Amino acid sequence: MVANHNPSTHQLRRAKNSRRGAAMIEFALCLPILLLLVFSIIELGRALMVHQILTNGAREGARLAVIPGSTDAQVFDKIDTYMNNAGISGFSRTVTPSIASASPGDQLTVDVSVPFNQVSWGTNWLGIDAATLSSSVIMRKE
Repeated sequence: MVANHNPSTHQLRRAKNSRRGAAMIEFALCLPILLLLVFSIIELGRALMVHQILTNGAREGARLAVIPGSTDAQVFDKIDTYMNNAGISGFSRTVTPSIASASPGDQLTVDVSVPFNQVSWGTNWLGIDAATLSSSVIMRKE
């Protein structure tokens, strides 16, 4: 005759506590990877957002630069205003060639760039803070 094996309450409790400990260890191992993934996605999203702001600022500057009678100073003021309204600081901007030396039909290139460490929401834990985000817009002078 086969004996019916009924585990005691103590044995069931010990097995349950053992599984709970294993779940805590699994969570402790997975949490750093999960956090790295989440914060990397946030930083990548920030980089894409800032790149779009740079593109829009360069486009606004280029639209003004191609209009007859505009000056480099006016274009720089337009870009500065756009970037400051977007909360971006530490950027640089150039217009090539100078608006004063460009003839109608010449291509004007407006470049706007910013070091990523100026706009990052995180710290250098991703190792991309040395990168520079930049955007260029080319239009023909009217």
